[in-house]
Amino acid sequence: MSDTPVFEVRDIRKDYVLGKPGLFGGKLRTLAAVRDVSFTLCRGETVGLVGESGCGKSSLARTVLRLNEPTGGEVRYHGQNILDLPKAEMQKLRRHIQVVFQDPYSSLDPRFTVRRILSEPWQVFPEIVPPEKREARVAELLSLVGLNPSDADRYPHQFSGGQRQRIGIARALALEPEVIVCDEAVSALDVSVQAQVVNLLKDLQDKLGLAYLFIAHDLSVVRHISDRVIVMYLGQVVEEGPTDEVFRNPRHPYTVALLSAVPLPDPKRRNREVIVLEGEVPNPIFPPAGCPFHPRCAHARDICRSTLPPVRKIGEASARCHFADELDISGIAPTIEHES
Repeated sequence: MSDTPVFEVRDIRKDYVLGKPGLFGGKLRTLAAVRDVSFTLCRGETVGLVGESGCGKSSLARTVLRLNEPTGGEVRYHGQNILDLPKAEMQKLRRHIQVVFQDPYSSLDPRFTVRRILSEPWQVFPEIVPPEKREARVAELLSLVGLNPSDADRYPHQFSGGQRQRIGIARALALEPEVIVCDEAVSALDVSVQAQVVNLLKDLQDKLGLAYLFIAHDLSVVRHISDRVIVMYLGQVVEEGPTDEVFRNPRHPYTVALLSAVPLPDPKRRNREVIVLEGEVPNPIFPPAGCPFHPRCAHARDICRSTLPPVRKIGEASARCHFADELDISGIAPTIEHES
């Protein structure tokens, strides 16, 4: 893994303006879906992004890909801010930053054969694979993701969910990218198939030096594949650091609650405490003052209700909590075992 970032996100923000002024007395409201998020991706590195549904994970992914235009911040690819690029230049750059979507059923065109699905990106970027070599390249891509080259003439409905996701991965690889955003890429798959796809992603990373932004709900999957992990809550990063550090010694109460809820296969360890968060995730249109997590935090104090906590650096990790270096919470949630 290289130490030089190929992809940098700096203080990215995405706001959605809701409502229509003057219509039946409506007022404009602003929903801050992503709030000042920063991270880097190096060649051969995987950054895991976790959090509850609605925390802003997919909004962040779509924003850094410029599928949604950000409200503020920078996204740099090899030092160049891609937010400054005109549409034509951004189109050229997209071949280097690809995405694997969550649903392998709807992300593939049911009218196309696998051959056409994999060849279509070369219509936009013909210089990548000359026409006379495309047949062989389709076969190579299918072999690379563990499918038979003879599958090229079949249609998506003739494959299982795991096989469809392999086709989606092959399509992302067709443009020879450096960065792949995996947006809940294994969430729709059975557990055994999830493991196969995650191991495939790791093998491809070893062979091709890919950098992944890996978005998931399943912390055990994130633990298996990620070098670093980012925990989001209400559009904001609340904890970040090397995966081992965050999972073994979490510093934010929200991270601890997430870890405590992970099912464990060992019956002897199932009697540990599960932290049940009280209340609902706050309305992002009307976020609470101070720390956004304080209405659900058992450790909240007066300062948490009035002042946004700073990011506190603790070892190689960091947490956005007033008392991250004081609370004795690291032993509450058991470590999720890492399987190599």
